[in-house]
Amino acid sequence: MHIVDVARMRELEMRADKEYGLNTAILMENAGRSAAKLLVQYIRERQRRPLNECELLFLIGPGNNGGDGQVMARHLAAEGARINLYRWKERQLICEGHEVPAERIDEELNAVLQRASYVIDALLGTGRSRPLPDDMRALLARVEQERARRPGELLVVAIDLPTGVNADTGEVDSGSIRADLTITLACPKQGFFFFPARAYLGELLVGSIGLPEALEHDLSDEMLDAALARRLLPPRPLESNKGTFGRVMLFCGSPPYPGSAYLAGSAVLRSGAGLVTLAVTPDLLPIYASSLHEATYVLLPSGEPSEQLAQEQARTLLEHLSGYRALLIGPGLGRTPAMRTAVLALLDGLRALPEGERPALVIDADGLNNLAGVEQWWQQLPPGTVITPHPGEMSRLLGGTKVSGGGIDRLQVARHCARDWNLILVLKGACTLISEPGGRLRINWESNPALASAGTGDVLAGMIAGYLAQGLAPFDAASLAVYLHVAASKLVSQRCGDAGLLASDLLPQIPAARLALLQPT
Repeated sequence: MHIVDVARMRELEMRADKEYGLNTAILMENAGRSAAKLLVQYIRERQRRPLNECELLFLIGPGNNGGDGQVMARHLAAEGARINLYRWKERQLICEGHEVPAERIDEELNAVLQRASYVIDALLGTGRSRPLPDDMRALLARVEQERARRPGELLVVAIDLPTGVNADTGEVDSGSIRADLTITLACPKQGFFFFPARAYLGELLVGSIGLPEALEHDLSDEMLDAALARRLLPPRPLESNKGTFGRVMLFCGSPPYPGSAYLAGSAVLRSGAGLVTLAVTPDLLPIYASSLHEATYVLLPSGEPSEQLAQEQARTLLEHLSGYRALLIGPGLGRTPAMRTAVLALLDGLRALPEGERPALVIDADGLNNLAGVEQWWQQLPPGTVITPHPGEMSRLLGGTKVSGGGIDRLQVARHCARDWNLILVLKGACTLISEPGGRLRINWESNPALASAGTGDVLAGMIAGYLAQGLAPFDAASLAVYLHVAASKLVSQRCGDAGLLASDLLPQIPAARLALLQPT
């Protein structure tokens, strides 16, 4: 499902008219019919309410968004819903087909609001960038007051986007109200994935305006959703053995952070890889052997940290890499001069390997932190490397440039850095971005505050390595891992809410999330 900005959406609509004869009236009819169908499904399947018992108030604006709303209202009326229309610009109220006299509009509008099950926001669409008029803010405030009075009984449904949300930047007018459900049309808009807009959309459904698929051929930005993730799942043939699903080597963990390697290694296996090996010093072996029974181990030289020891550790690990499809460097390594030497020596050795013998590489956490102080660090990486920074790590990689956890600045950072550094970038955040050097970008829609917990990033890094081992291309492996990582967290949150999740809680839910993805929709 492609993501567009406002200019690209307008271009698609103009081309639809010019090349296919799909004028505004046709697109509007398609949009309203599709939005009505999606809302009917939502009411019947999710809300489990008979449509003929539902009363809806449509707030109709003066432009195309209002036109979409009027078409939608007509189709819902034909399905048996009780429909009221308030045309904001004309200040006209129509209740179930009958126009209310001007002197009674305020009284009747309040009465409708107090009865309504749904308010449909079709006031302003993607073209609005100026502040909302005061009377429109007042109207939305009345809706918000009524929803607060009847929580759970009155839902707000936005058509295309909530009024006052900037579809390009994610900025929100002070008069906007949060939607419980947004039915966007044709393509999700890029501003949806950045804050504060992301918090205003509620649940997101995507309706059709009948654009021919050929018009989207050149679009490179995608929403990471269930349909896309399902296509990325690696096959599980019957005639398999553990070698079929690949081997992963981990260079992770240190005495202060032993849990990182456990979490990442467990995630490798829970993602479906055939075998995981931890490269550890003998003093850490008892910790991992007693907790991660399914792993194998490479013992690294130990002793006082030094450049010589670091070189020996890197050499030992490289000697054992034959037959491994993926290598994860970073979680829990710690940041010391000796560790930086080991990471750089390991990268030198990887670049020297023939392409067919070099495992796919994921670098996370302290792997990135140890690189951050190296001039032009990205030149140390083999082609196709996946890096997985959170905003703080990304800022260090950029030499101190601040990167937000959810703002629109992330979009250009992700695009430019993947291209300039020639790697696959997983920029973590509430809506994680995955970008690759050729310009493709995927944004994960689902988010879960429960993932703001120590160790969840180690799980994600292990999942990416696991999917690389199963043969996915780096961009696809990262995308699938990001999707299933959040999906697994949602399964945990169904039981314990959005606080208190432990990273280890995710592990048994990874295969459960994969199984849920395979179920018929």
